[in-house]
Amino acid sequence: MGITEDPSYAEKMVERSIEMGVRFFDNARGYHQGRSEEYMGRFLTPKYRDQVFLMTKSPAKTAEGARKHLEESLTALKTEQVDLWQIHAIDTIQDFDDRLANGVLDVFLEARENGKTKYIGFTGHRKPKVHLHVLGVLKDRGIELDTCQMPLNVCDPSFESFQLQVLPELLKREYGIIAMKTMSGGSMMGKRIDTTPSSLATEDIPDMVSLAGFSFRELHQYVYSLPISALCSGCDSMDKLE
Repeated sequence: MGITEDPSYAEKMVERSIEMGVRFFDNARGYHQGRSEEYMGRFLTPKYRDQVFLMTKSPAKTAEGARKHLEESLTALKTEQVDLWQIHAIDTIQDFDDRLANGVLDVFLEARENGKTKYIGFTGHRKPKVHLHVLGVLKDRGIELDTCQMPLNVCDPSFESFQLQVLPELLKREYGIIAMKTMSGGSMMGKRIDTTPSSLATEDIPDMVSLAGFSFRELHQYVYSLPISALCSGCDSMDKLE
């Protein structure tokens, strides 16, 4: 769920989400300077903690930073344990190797061991080869995480595909698979994003989708047709939520 400046509107979106059957809630330390977690701590967890799957993430580059983020997240979300905590937005192979050397993975493993999170995972937005590198390093170390979050959408199979390259490996290793960027981060609605290939004219995407006969509902149905565990779609208004 997206963020709004108005707390009362955020509360209405939480209530409507619950009414409509939403039970998986995505978040991250640093989303809107922590306000996103604070809103869920005010409006979601006090009433619905036992009914929802609560996930947050840390983009920390060091062990110290990851520990700090976890404590801040638990405080903001008003819970002693999250259901899932993920290493957030691994950008490059070097980025992951640096975080590994700086002890970030160790902090995540400790958090799962000591019960501050039930599950741990990782996310990345850009390159399937980075996800495959992470999985390869973990395998070499005899370590398995629980989840992976990655872009999956109707355009993905045509360009550096997470669906074709990463999804089979995750299924083989029985990871929970969380889909994001299911409308390519908004580009399918004409919004330019930095993850869109520079060779693709973003303004043409809505026409391409329209010509293919897809509705927004069908765009999500395509992702739901894949063997995923959950779909995260950022909704920053009641209309988008509906």
